[in-house]
Amino acid sequence: MSSLTRKQREINEREKLILSAAQTMLHQHGYNYLTMDRVAETVEYSKGTIYNHFASKEDLVCSLCCRCVSNLIDVFERAYHYPGTTRERYSAIGIGYSLYHQLHPLDSQILQTVKNNAVREKISEYKLAEMESLEQKITKITSSIVQQAIDCGDLDKRHQDNVSTIVFGCWSMHYGALMLDQSDIPLYELGFNPVVKMLWKNANIYLDGYQWQPLSSSIDTDQLFEKISTALFDGEINMLKQAV
Repeated sequence: MSSLTRKQREINEREKLILSAAQTMLHQHGYNYLTMDRVAETVEYSKGTIYNHFASKEDLVCSLCCRCVSNLIDVFERAYHYPGTTRERYSAIGIGYSLYHQLHPLDSQILQTVKNNAVREKISEYKLAEMESLEQKITKITSSIVQQAIDCGDLDKRHQDNVSTIVFGCWSMHYGALMLDQSDIPLYELGFNPVVKMLWKNANIYLDGYQWQPLSSSIDTDQLFEKISTALFDGEINMLKQAV
């Protein structure tokens, strides 16, 4: 950052201001309310200045999505470098992912918005490439741990061709559960609570199905959940406690 010129720093700060204003607008009023005119009025810059940073409303929302994914990459990298077994490190990704969405539920809505075809088809190729590059980093982190589990014997080598299947299964399980948790469906009244702990148990059953060692039956999974959470995500947990 220190190598940037003053003008470059000013541009970066202005872009952060624009993104912050758009994020607040999305959180408070939803996607349809967001316009470049309203953003320009909020940050007190001309609409032309906003377009100098973002080619369209869709590119602006995609940039917010990229910021969310970048934050998730930080969470995933912490899990990747956790000094535990491959299964513990992979499980840590699930815990971190759950905590992030608990802390930033409205960011999940931004991620959902960009996945809408009507929005996605209006995003510039440049922005789509930026987002896809970040998503590939996440996939690489998760796939690397699965591959390491196979290489060290924690997973049977017959799963060599199932790396992407294992990753997709965990991703879809966590994504679906957390979307349900943020929906208007009365999960508590239906007996599905707490969602994060139920998701943790289901994830362990899923990994047990692949015989990923050590099996959950040989360890105290509740204790492991607390151990990983405290070691890697103490800051997030404190923020959640303060929000209650």
